Amino acid sequence: MMTIVQARKLSDVAAVIRAVREDEGLTQAELAERLAFSRDYLADLEAARPTLYTTRLFRTLHELGIRLTLEYEDEVQTADTAETAAAGTELEAESNA
Repeated sequence: MMTIVQARKLSDVAAVIRAVREDEGLTQAELAERLAFSRDYLADLEAARPTLYTTRLFRTLHELGIRLTLEYEDEVQTADTAETAAAGTELEAESNA
């Protein structure tokens, strides 16, 4: 299932990064190693600790009316979601026959 989030502030981005990392079963240390930066930096990012760069970035986006949309594949499916997806696939197959 695709999840779409409108990011209006750094904490919105941070929440998505943390959620996806956790869904992937990665620790902060594992992800930081894959990205070649410190776990402390990743922890600060997930905690939405502002830096001069992020503060200016979001001020600029806001001033110009730019919307930041984050889209990611959500691996977690409930039984109802899986059944609905399966039913949709069956209906699509029937209509293509």
